[in-house]
Amino acid sequence: MGARIALAAPQPGYAVKLARYLKETEREWEVAAFTQEMALARYVQDVPPADMLLIHPDLYAQVKERLPTSMYVVLLLEEETAGSDDQTLPSVAQFQPMSRLAATLRALLEGGVRRQSRDGTAVWTVFSASGGVGKTTLALNLARQLNERGVRAFYLNLEPLNVTDQLFGRGEPDRLTSVLYTLQAHPEEGGRMLQQLAERSSPIGTGYMDAPEHPAERLALTAERLRMLLDALRGSARFDVIVVDPDSGCGEWHRALLEWSEEVLWLALDDVQSVRKAERLVKEWQGKVAGFPGKCTFALNRQEGAPGNDWRTPPGTTLHPLPEIPQWNRLSTMQTLLHSSAYSGAVDRLLDRLCPSRDDSAGHEKVPTGADRSWQP
Repeated sequence: MGARIALAAPQPGYAVKLARYLKETEREWEVAAFTQEMALARYVQDVPPADMLLIHPDLYAQVKERLPTSMYVVLLLEEETAGSDDQTLPSVAQFQPMSRLAATLRALLEGGVRRQSRDGTAVWTVFSASGGVGKTTLALNLARQLNERGVRAFYLNLEPLNVTDQLFGRGEPDRLTSVLYTLQAHPEEGGRMLQQLAERSSPIGTGYMDAPEHPAERLALTAERLRMLLDALRGSARFDVIVVDPDSGCGEWHRALLEWSEEVLWLALDDVQSVRKAERLVKEWQGKVAGFPGKCTFALNRQEGAPGNDWRTPPGTTLHPLPEIPQWNRLSTMQTLLHSSAYSGAVDRLLDRLCPSRDDSAGHEKVPTGADRSWQP
């Protein structure tokens, strides 16, 4: 499993020795070692962020305010019984056999610990390797049905050209531009803008971002700017799930988005071109994205009967069918996409697999984030 590990310890000899050992024994890991606060502070602002920051408590105290909210931190304690100021963080003993330490780190990465914000907000991305496969339809229905289950969802469309204004109504020409600028220049005002986005009503019952009138801002999107937006949405503590609807692509920000997502719902059509493109991109990103493809649920859209093409999804993953809806072949209004009982039923079954446990006291779904996820594909 490919992973990016940042190691931060004040003892130069120890940091270098452990980094060398991990590089030699865990060939798929990218390991960077730090002993000074300034160098570490610059690194944690890099894109994409590390999958794990293994850090001595002294250095953690110096940089914790500058860490992205999505950074997964593991404390490196000098003694196994030593305590820490933040009891919510996992920890490992610094002075133990390196083989045992490496095994512990591997178990943390492979045990379902996903990058997530400290308030538990999860990012779910609906993705495809090619366009026209029904991403927006699935993303809208996911957000709506999550909301109906009592899960606070936010719908984030990142397509340069999208027509969700046909569903939500005409808004600002490009709200993303103003949000990103305000978050950079006036963070407090940016927070208020996000609060307004969360509170306005919509046909899917969730907050949303306006469709762009001009595609330039989304075409110029970078991984760094996307991370800033996701961190702000997660930090607002107003959502349980952010449902991201990007365009199809294999650029750096697309890869980073999958890296930062707790769940990836990967769509294709029962079409030889769609299926083969999906297989090639999965193969390209396997080992380069932490938790991938284990975090993926693969779905074959517009399926009628047995598939005509063999989609060779990675071993251990499942293929979820989504039905063909003939009434959607000639749409006159996007509201129609939200009112198919057959499609809603398929999405419900998908959510039952992604959110298998319930809060008995309220009857609402419990959204699995990070270590409490109980279903694996």
